[in-house]
Amino acid sequence: MIIVKLMGGMGNQMFQYAFGKQLALKHNVKLKLDLTEISNVNLNGNYSVRELGLDNFNIDLTIATKEEIKVYKGTKISKLINLLLLYSPIKANKLYIREPYFHFFKKALIAPKDSYLDGYWQSEKYFSRVRSELIKDFTLKSKLSEESKLLSQNIEKQNSVSIHVRKGDYLSIAANKNLYEDCGPAYYKKSMEKIAGLVNDPVFYLFSDDPEWFKKNVSTTFKVEYVTHNRGKDSYQDIYLMSLCKHNIIANSSFSWWGAWLNTYKDKIVIAPKKWFKNDSKDSSDLIPETWIRL
Repeated sequence: MIIVKLMGGMGNQMFQYAFGKQLALKHNVKLKLDLTEISNVNLNGNYSVRELGLDNFNIDLTIATKEEIKVYKGTKISKLINLLLLYSPIKANKLYIREPYFHFFKKALIAPKDSYLDGYWQSEKYFSRVRSELIKDFTLKSKLSEESKLLSQNIEKQNSVSIHVRKGDYLSIAANKNLYEDCGPAYYKKSMEKIAGLVNDPVFYLFSDDPEWFKKNVSTTFKVEYVTHNRGKDSYQDIYLMSLCKHNIIANSSFSWWGAWLNTYKDKIVIAPKKWFKNDSKDSSDLIPETWIRL
């Protein structure tokens, strides 16, 4: 059995599920989810309150029991031993695997069939082998709203380009503000010009928690459609709508990363920010697929 610890928002949960899915399929075992950290509130206000987001997709959500989690996680000493085992030729039957750093941790791919995964796993290198299965898993379980349905029809008829702007919790929460680079007007202007130089008559669809910021700060003559009707629990529809666009301009956000990754248009162009974090000590080189453009 593979148990995956879920934490963070919807995009983060999708990364965690995706890696667990690859390991579960590799070993032909059950994938279970540890939800103990979902919706935990940090009293210092350093993190957003999060809820389960995967239930919006066609996923077999099997929740790990407290007893299973306890057995797999083990003690602090066993966690350290298990981590050391990944660096040695010794094989273990059951491992607690904690992501030791942000960039691709190749040793995690050799995890045995009974493993507990504790990390963000933000690289397609953890799950690229099961892309077709994940495309199916991340289809929507619920029907689109009428407004989203109409919008999806327009998106599919045009040379549509999604633009994601994330400001909200990146500016209001101290931990996020100090961690993530701010994607400013120059990034979005340059990205739109890049797309316009490669695509005929692009129509840009703006997805954002702060559309007014874009209106005030990014002056452009290109056609921009503002998508503002999906809020809160309906935000999963935005990931789907972004994936329908032929091309994508993402923010340094796992939310729009998945919108672009789930895009199946064969000639898609994806533009991502060159700098993801403020601090260069975090290596994000494995986060962006090689075929994407970094600006």
